[in-house]
Amino acid sequence: MTRLKMVPADTTDADVAPVFERMRKRWGTVLHLYRLLAWSPPLVKAWGAFAWSLRFEVGASRRLRELLVIHIAQQLGARYELAHHSHMAADEGITDAQIAALPQWRTSDLFGADERLMLQLGDELGGGPGASAATMALLQARFNERDVMEILVTGAYYCAVARVVNSLDLDLEPGHENLRPRND
Repeated sequence: MTRLKMVPADTTDADVAPVFERMRKRWGTVLHLYRLLAWSPPLVKAWGAFAWSLRFEVGASRRLRELLVIHIAQQLGARYELAHHSHMAADEGITDAQIAALPQWRTSDLFGADERLMLQLGDELGGGPGASAATMALLQARFNERDVMEILVTGAYYCAVARVVNSLDLDLEPGHENLRPRND
């Protein structure tokens, strides 16, 4: 059970209500994470703006970034994050077999070179202080500077998300398996 009570989805708080309305337009509901973040109106506003820019405005491969996110979520035991992003990863062409193989990705033949690089980055971000110099050099050899930054920040952000949802013991929304963000 979630460790904090949630801000009501129908809040009339002048700072939070617009964030929730935007979320309803994007997701059809207010996600539980945002109902908890809303205890701090400045935080939920900034978090939402940042998350939405990662989802809808960056140009680095969405498929590779979703693979990175679910790998980090698996590593960190972030059930909430993994449930939401597994569906989004599948929508981007990540197969169930690949998701199942993530814990043994180094010995799996289901991942190409770019995917393996994302998984290496995920190991380092999720299990250490950050990406190694060697991994950063590989990213720079393969991707342009903008993509490197967007991939790196996506991975680091979802490490933070995992730690927040785990700390809150966040419950999934009813019907979460059918929730998908809309780009509008």
